[in-house]
Amino acid sequence: MKLAKDHILLISLASSVIGLALIYIATIQIEPKSILISDITADMEGRKILVEGHLAEKRKHEDGHLFLTVSDNNSKIQVPLFSDFMKELAQIGITENDFHVGDKIAVKGIVENYKGSLQIIPKNLNDVKILGE
Repeated sequence: MKLAKDHILLISLASSVIGLALIYIATIQIEPKSILISDITADMEGRKILVEGHLAEKRKHEDGHLFLTVSDNNSKIQVPLFSDFMKELAQIGITENDFHVGDKIAVKGIVENYKGSLQIIPKNLNDVKILGE
């Protein structure tokens, strides 16, 4: 009887671990759908989204951060590219000089609230793409 309980416990534990691993893999693979900047709301905080728009403004901070403002003609949202992220971009050949006001860009990232304003925080180097003019 004890042996059967031990097997059931091991099978349950293995099933749980495998299930959690599959859920984790699925969440990584799921790509967010593109939404309008005007459709971004506070209840989306923590969610991964994708927006496309034009670079309306670019501002460099003395600490090496680059703050982009992306507009889809109706609304705007800020996209901070922190100094560590900028250093990683530089390693693959992308610098602040590659971002031009008016460029069409796509940004994928996590919606976060900073001092009452929503932002999109990219996490991976391929989350920011310059699509052209």
